[in-house]
Amino acid sequence: MSKPLMVHVITNFAGAGGGEMMLSRLIIQTQDQYEHIVIAIMGISDIYQEALNICKESYALDWNGINSFVVVAKLRKLIKKIAPQTIQCWMYHANVFTSLSVLGLKQRPSIIWGIHHSLASLKEESIATKISLSLSKLLVKNIEGIIYCAYSSEIQHEEYGIAHKNSHVIANGVFLDKFQPNAQLNQPNVIGFAGRYHTAKGYPYLFETMGLLKDENIIFKIAGGGASLENSEVKALFEQYQLDPQKVHLLDQISDMPAFYQSIDAFLMTSITEGFPNVLVEAMASGLPCISTDVGDAKYIVQDLGSIVPPRNAQALADAILAYVNKTKAEKQVLKQATRERVEQNFSIATVSRQYMQVWSQQA
Repeated sequence: MSKPLMVHVITNFAGAGGGEMMLSRLIIQTQDQYEHIVIAIMGISDIYQEALNICKESYALDWNGINSFVVVAKLRKLIKKIAPQTIQCWMYHANVFTSLSVLGLKQRPSIIWGIHHSLASLKEESIATKISLSLSKLLVKNIEGIIYCAYSSEIQHEEYGIAHKNSHVIANGVFLDKFQPNAQLNQPNVIGFAGRYHTAKGYPYLFETMGLLKDENIIFKIAGGGASLENSEVKALFEQYQLDPQKVHLLDQISDMPAFYQSIDAFLMTSITEGFPNVLVEAMASGLPCISTDVGDAKYIVQDLGSIVPPRNAQALADAILAYVNKTKAEKQVLKQATRERVEQNFSIATVSRQYMQVWSQQA
């Protein structure tokens, strides 16, 4: 008996964002239940080669902003050729392009949008994103449902005017065997941060926090594209707070995140806006208590197993880090075990995949 086909249209399958990682994990996890085809509006990267090898086919449409009408026409032609029953979209531009491409089709597939974004700071979004959001308000009535990755995101979009009676919140999931606690860590007071250099990640507050704690016995490990002294803005922040390179390790982009989590004692997130922060789930799966700003679904993910503080407040972040550092080894161990258990129960890729497949089966 042949497996049902699931076509995924994603804005870009080349970056290391939450939506891309979730699609990759979902394809790998559900390969025995579904055949998958991936269509990227922009490009495809070998970062996701394992998932692409599983796919029946994959396509990159090379959208550059100027060729939007050409890309919609390409996508329409592909959809007519493949004739899928259901299309799962990933992120705003994919949602909009797919909805436009099926207008007027005789054999129109069911369209499920995927929203993996926060609307907490709309004014900071690009013009292309603002256009997609405006079009989404008009096109949402023509689709069969929406999957959000965060409860906070669902609320924000409904308030904005993108609402659907068939809405679901499905968290991003992790492979539990990939992210494991490190029982051998002999370096206490190592605080890790992971996030590319971007306004949303709150780098100025990260550096201010490290400046407040520079005289404490704490080492910070900072991972993410642009987290390097070769970045002039990062270098200026480093010098502004007179940080010690022995105590603040700037690691730039790293490829082995599980190993990074295993090298730290607790995880710090300083973002000023998020939807569903994958890094918190990955860190907790690695047995790391988290100190995070109250953005997106951070509070829902961490609950009382870490510290949640207001965004843009370095003093509150510093106080929360010190409170964790001052816990006894036994207190830390209890927290570490509980954080892992929360992920096992709520955010495993197996649990999340079942939720996706349940939504897809409703379109069959």
